[in-house]
Amino acid sequence: MNILVIGATGTIGKAIYKGLKKENYNVFGAHRNSTSHPIDITDSTSIKNLFEKLPKLDAVINAAGTATWKPLSKLTEEDYYVGIQSKLMGQVNLVHIAREYINDNGSITLTTGILAEHYEPNAIALSLVNGALHSFVNAASNELERGIRLNVVAPGAIAGDFPENQKFAGYFPVHIDDVVTIYKDSITSNSTGEVLKKY
Repeated sequence: MNILVIGATGTIGKAIYKGLKKENYNVFGAHRNSTSHPIDITDSTSIKNLFEKLPKLDAVINAAGTATWKPLSKLTEEDYYVGIQSKLMGQVNLVHIAREYINDNGSITLTTGILAEHYEPNAIALSLVNGALHSFVNAASNELERGIRLNVVAPGAIAGDFPENQKFAGYFPVHIDDVVTIYKDSITSNSTGEVLKKY
């Protein structure tokens, strides 16, 4: 199975990449500063260029994307557009492009998080894009052709990056190994249109 992991140097992406490699999948790790597989998900041309260089893929996992962290009173229109361009439209455009390159019955898995449903101070802009992505996956999964599946993983804060004894958005952090298992389930099961929560 050929798998592309985007954001392969981040906390979640790196763990996914290493976990899949250990299971002998053929995994390509891509990120913004990569010399072999560079990608900027805010740039559709960058996404296309990467897919053109890779063999036909069976699964694509995205763990990249950012948004602005500020309280509501400080958020500007431009602040919202950071997350809209990166975490929201970056992943939406990825789906549009990946569906042209991925094998029949392939899998695309996006990433959101607990903030789609639960409040955390200063995270309103991120909640906005996470919620929009859940709606997108729910709807778009019905119109993908050739048996291609689309899911999104929504983890809580990751233990280690966040103190294990403190709650984030009302929940204690989750262990990275448990989160990686959810991504593996997404690419190996028959599920589609699912929001796979881990928090």
